[in-house]
Amino acid sequence: MNPPITPPRADLALVLAARPENVAVVRHVIGGVGDALGMTPQAVADLRLAVSEACTNVVVHAYDDATDETLEVEAAFEGTLLNVIVRDHGRGLLPRHDSPGLGLGLPIAKAVSSTFEVDTTESGSEVRMAFVVPNSA
Repeated sequence: MNPPITPPRADLALVLAARPENVAVVRHVIGGVGDALGMTPQAVADLRLAVSEACTNVVVHAYDDATDETLEVEAAFEGTLLNVIVRDHGRGLLPRHDSPGLGLGLPIAKAVSSTFEVDTTESGSEVRMAFVVPNSA
């Protein structure tokens, strides 16, 4: 089993309103991080996809219709890995009877990340992912 993904410090920390339009903001920012680290175009695309899917899950599943709830993203570069945490303080990743999606977001994120973990408690959820940064050793 892989050790838990827990960055000791965040190189990037975003706290945004949990609204659909902010998923695009996160996607662009995290893509810029991947580009700055010299990740390949495919690796950056995978990073953007996985983080976007995790953020979409926060927007769709974590909160009721409250407008002041947050979506949090942290990223830390450690050795050869970019560790990313997407966090909410809502009800977690419970299914919705009226869900607009197919339920494939997190499985897709897991498939394109090197390491993937989900932790849900009464105080929210964390999706922790790691992505290999080539030529960073």
